[in-house]
Amino acid sequence: MHGTTAGDRPVTLSIGLPVYNGSKYLGAAIESLLAQTFTDFELIINDNASTDETWDVCREYARRDPRVRIFREEVNTGAVRNHNKVIELSRGRYFKWAAHDDLYDPRFLEVCIARLEAAPEAVLAFSRARFIDPEGRPLHEHRHPLDFSVRDPGALFLQYVLANHVMIEDYGVIRMDVLRRTSLLGNFIWSDMVLFGELALWGPFIEVPEVLFFRREHPGRAMVANKDARALAAWNDPRNAGKRALPTWRIIAEHMASLRRAPLSMGQRLRLAAGVMRRANWHRGQLAAELWNALRPARPRTG
Repeated sequence: MHGTTAGDRPVTLSIGLPVYNGSKYLGAAIESLLAQTFTDFELIINDNASTDETWDVCREYARRDPRVRIFREEVNTGAVRNHNKVIELSRGRYFKWAAHDDLYDPRFLEVCIARLEAAPEAVLAFSRARFIDPEGRPLHEHRHPLDFSVRDPGALFLQYVLANHVMIEDYGVIRMDVLRRTSLLGNFIWSDMVLFGELALWGPFIEVPEVLFFRREHPGRAMVANKDARALAAWNDPRNAGKRALPTWRIIAEHMASLRRAPLSMGQRLRLAAGVMRRANWHRGQLAAELWNALRPARPRTG
């Protein structure tokens, strides 16, 4: 890995932007972040050995703005490592992931950080989102299915355990000291659900009732371009290509591990563990199928 830095100046917020072959939309995404009314941040871009013009775009913005710190991997290490690497490189009290293809209202950072400063018990602040098409035209406003008004430390966790949903809160502003107490993203499918379930155990999430985030939908987006679980696993980490996986087993195990790390009483852990086992029971057929596929002998290659 090599890169450029702007010294060791402390900042309020670190924005981590992991990218691979994102040159088409990267410039617009960076402009959207640099135009924020809140300015005390560093923008860390880690280029995961892109083969397009991504690195040229990174170097141009690092030349223009000292807040931009750029790094480049020698080989593609996968999306999970890239997302975790930008956390390792961060120096802020708060952290935010950014994607190479999304856009933000100029007040996004200002509003989210103000809400966290006013509520020290909260772990995360994010805004409502509008989905946009490849050209940036509005599609529809996203209505989040989770109830973020809950204040019980386990109630929101159980929502992450028991229901899958489109994640937009993963691009909110997070308290760095709490984020670093977690296991970060794991090398398995849907590890973002597990991570944010764990974050919920440390404190409430704040959903700002304004549309300040614009998520771009296009054919190159990871969940669209990778058509099945094996493709997603390889996108997470190229070393997963061709391997048999037990994603449902892994999710159950990681939710249990989250309960061990969080500041909970024994009674709370037992109650929430029962909720995790409820999910396991719902997916018992899938668990059995994954185990069967993992244990059965591989078919010999022919030809």
